[in-house]
Amino acid sequence: MLTTYRNHLLATNRSDGTIKMRVAHIESLRAVHGDLTTITEDDLVRFLAARRTTHSAEARKSMRSSFRSFFGWAQRKGYIPTDPSAELEPITVPASVPRVAPDHDVQTALITAELPHKAMILLARFGCLRLTELTTLRTDHRHGDLLRVTGKGGKTRYVPANDDLLPVLFELEREQGSGYYFPGRFGGHMHPTAVGKIITRVTGWNPHSLRHAGATAAYRATNDLRAVQELLGHASLATTQRYLHVGMDAVRAAANGTAFVTPIRSPHFPTRYSSRNAA
Repeated sequence: MLTTYRNHLLATNRSDGTIKMRVAHIESLRAVHGDLTTITEDDLVRFLAARRTTHSAEARKSMRSSFRSFFGWAQRKGYIPTDPSAELEPITVPASVPRVAPDHDVQTALITAELPHKAMILLARFGCLRLTELTTLRTDHRHGDLLRVTGKGGKTRYVPANDDLLPVLFELEREQGSGYYFPGRFGGHMHPTAVGKIITRVTGWNPHSLRHAGATAAYRATNDLRAVQELLGHASLATTQRYLHVGMDAVRAAANGTAFVTPIRSPHFPTRYSSRNAA
């Protein structure tokens, strides 16, 4: 049944990463419970609960999505009479403050970085590309100043390369020729893990923190959340909002903005509480 499900995912054009994740989750479930056709909702709840201390909320949310996908498909195809995942409660992922790579650290790293490493860093910081996206980028994906990027779920978007990124890509193309910007030693492209380790070693920050920094800078420059969403390749604005780091200066300005527009002056209302607009 699992092989048939994998073929279903392939036929419906799911990305390789999604297929690998979905199948791995179901295989983990089968390793614990054996027969997938006899699993109940309580079994799924216990499985997720047992991983509360070993897996992040985001990981368990992905597991739930895999269960919903697999058992929904299995019921439609007649493998099981009812879907045990149909009423699984959603898993809340706590909001967290994003780690943002400081511009000073990134710029300092770029001074001595080798050309390929510089391109990796700039694609993450200026292009706001995910690690897998920049690792799989090819020279024929560049059309002028536009980069054709394949993101999550196999979705394609175009990312403009700014005036600082584009010359570095030109130089890398002249030096290496056509193909992957970051070729592997034995063909294909470098593994994303290897690229991530290089970026972290050179800058002191992981690739995702550079993506966060780029998203924050883009929003500060434009105040256009929709444009930043397109740049990042997010399906929802809510996801984009979680990427934006609001500095304390912005928070302080927001706090100052709560002052009364027209203060009431009285013995019971000290002057120090008056509006910033008061005379």
